[in-house]
Amino acid sequence: MKVTSTIDSNNISVFIYGSVDSITSHSLGEELARLPIENAGSVILDLEKVEYISSAGFRELLVAATRFENGKIKLLNMNGAIRELFDITGFSNLFDIISKEKEGTDYSVYSFKEFLKEKVRHSESTIILDDGAAQWTWKDLDRASDFIAEQLILLGAKKGSHIAICGINTLNWTATFFAVHKIGALAILVNPLLKASEIGFLSHAGDIDILCHGAGPWLTGDPSAFLNEITDPSRSTIRVLFDISSPVPDHYEGPSPIVKNFLDSVVTRNDDPCVMIFTSGSTGVPKGVLLSSYNMLTAARCGKDHIVPDETDVMCLVLPMFHIFGLVASLFVGLISDIRTVLPPKIKPDIVLETVRKHRCTLLFSVPTLLLGMASSPLFSQETVKSLRQSVIGGAPVSEPQMLYLRKQFPNVTFYIVYGLSEMSPVSFTKKNDTVEKITRTVGSPIDLIKVKIQNVETGEECATGQVGEILIKGTFLMSGYYKTPIEKQDMDADGWFHTGDLGSVDEDGYIHFAGRKKELIIRGGENIFPGEIAETASAYPGIRGVQVIGLPDDYYGEIVGCAVVLKPDADFSETDFRKYLKRTLAPHKVPSHIMVCPAFPLLANGKVDVLSLKKGMMERIGK
Repeated sequence: MKVTSTIDSNNISVFIYGSVDSITSHSLGEELARLPIENAGSVILDLEKVEYISSAGFRELLVAATRFENGKIKLLNMNGAIRELFDITGFSNLFDIISKEKEGTDYSVYSFKEFLKEKVRHSESTIILDDGAAQWTWKDLDRASDFIAEQLILLGAKKGSHIAICGINTLNWTATFFAVHKIGALAILVNPLLKASEIGFLSHAGDIDILCHGAGPWLTGDPSAFLNEITDPSRSTIRVLFDISSPVPDHYEGPSPIVKNFLDSVVTRNDDPCVMIFTSGSTGVPKGVLLSSYNMLTAARCGKDHIVPDETDVMCLVLPMFHIFGLVASLFVGLISDIRTVLPPKIKPDIVLETVRKHRCTLLFSVPTLLLGMASSPLFSQETVKSLRQSVIGGAPVSEPQMLYLRKQFPNVTFYIVYGLSEMSPVSFTKKNDTVEKITRTVGSPIDLIKVKIQNVETGEECATGQVGEILIKGTFLMSGYYKTPIEKQDMDADGWFHTGDLGSVDEDGYIHFAGRKKELIIRGGENIFPGEIAETASAYPGIRGVQVIGLPDDYYGEIVGCAVVLKPDADFSETDFRKYLKRTLAPHKVPSHIMVCPAFPLLANGKVDVLSLKKGMMERIGK
C-alpha cells in the first residue's frame, strides 16, 4: 500500500478493521463516505510514514470524525512532531491516538528476564549513560547482569531468594536489578539513606537473605561498622553482603557452563510477584508492596503513551530507582522507548543543570524541590536548559506561583503533574495543554486502564462530583498485595477497590483534586516519612513522656517534620542533645526541623490528642 509523506485533502493511508479489510490511498473524505461504516469495527488511520499534516488534512480529519461514534477513528503510529501538532490544536482529545510502537513491543507480556533478552535481540541502542564514567548498550547491560547473577549464585542465591538492592542510581544498580530477575529471586528495593538499624528493621519485614550494596552515605563514615550491624543476627535477617560498586571485569566473557545452565533453566512469568517496594500503608508501619513485571511494564507503557517520547529524546534520570516513580516513570519509560537515559553523578541542582547541558537532555522527571533549586541556582540560564521539552512532576504539590516561576525559567518545557502510589503508579496525569490552574490545583485525570472513585469516609457511599472523600483506585497494574500482611490490613475491599488513604474529589472534567491524607504520612521533598517511626525513636529518649510527630507546611519541601514533646516532671532536657540523639538513629530527612516542648498535649472530648490544634500552635510558633 502506498504511504505518502504528507496528509492533505487528497492523500492519507487508511486501514479498516471489520468487514472491510483495506482500501487504497485516495481522498480521505470521499473514501470514508462510501465505506459501510455500520458493518465496520474501528477506522484505523495509519500514519507510519507521515511527517506532516496540513491544515486541510486536519479539516478532513474533523469532517470524517463527525460521521463516526466517539473513539471509532483511531490514529496509529503517529510520530512525536505530529503528536505535538495534535496537542497544540487541541485535536488530541477528539481522536483515539495509539502511540507509535515497533512490532513486537508489547513488553507487558514479558518477565523482566525475557524483556532484557528481547531487547538484546532486537536493539543495539546505547541506552544508559553513567555521566563521566561509562555508557551501555543492551548487550552491555546483559553482560553486566550475567556477571552479577553469577556472583550472587556463588554466594548462595537461588530462585525465590529475597535479595535487597541498596544504593544510589548507577549502571550497576540497573544491572543488579536484572541479575536478581535472571535468578528468579525477589528484588527488594531499599533506600540508601537509611541507617543500619532501619535496614535491619526492613530485613525482618521483607525476610531479606542477601543485601547488594552500592554507593551510599555510609561510605563517608565507618563502612565496616555499618555493614557489621546490618548482618548482626540479633538485629537483622541479612546473612550475605555483595558489593555492587565495582565495575564488571573487562575479561568477563559470560557465566560458567554450570551457572549458564542454571540461568537458562529458570522460568519467570510476567505476572509473578518479583519486586518489593516499601510503603507506609494506612497505619504508618512500612509494608512490602508486591509488584510483577506485568504491573510495572504496563504502567511504564501507559506513562510512555501519555508523554509520547521521540526516538531522539534523552532522559535525565534524577529520581531514585528504589522509588516507584524513579523505577517505572523514569527508568522503564526510557528503556521501553529505547531512548538514551543519563544518570547524573549526584542529584544536586548544579550537577543536574550541567548534565542537562552536556547531554542535551530533553526529558526530566522530578520532584518540585529539585526543579525549583535548578531554577534559582546561580549557574542557571535558559541557554543551559534549552534542550528540555517535557518535565513530569510528582511526589509533592506545586503552588501556582511556583509553576508560573518554573514556566518563566523553562519556557520550552511542557510540565505535567502525576499522581501515583507505590501500590500503583501512575494513577493520573495532567494533559499537555492544561491551564496553570489545572496543573496546580489537580493531579490530572486517570490514565488508561485505571478507574477512580471517591468514597464518603463515614457512609462508604460514592461521593458526588466535587465532594471530598477517600480516593479509591482499581486497575490493571494494581499491586498483588502487601507481603505477609493480615487480610484486614491489605487496604482492598470486597469489590477490588484499593483504599489509598488519600482524600480528594473529582470535578466535572474528571480531574482529581487532592485534598490531603487520612494516613499520617509526611512527604518531604518527595520522600515518604512515617511519623510513627520517628515517635518511637523519640519516645526512648530519657525524660520524654509523650511525643507527637506532625507534618508542617514548607515553601521548599512541601512538608517538613515537626515534633512536639511532653517531658516527665523535673526532666533535664536539651534540644541540642535530643537532636544529636535522633541524628544517630534516623536518616537525615527524618530528623525533625522543629521541636516544641509542651506542658501537655491538647485533647479532644474523646481523650485523643487534638492534632490540628497542636499543628496550629507549632505553625504559630515558627511564623507560618
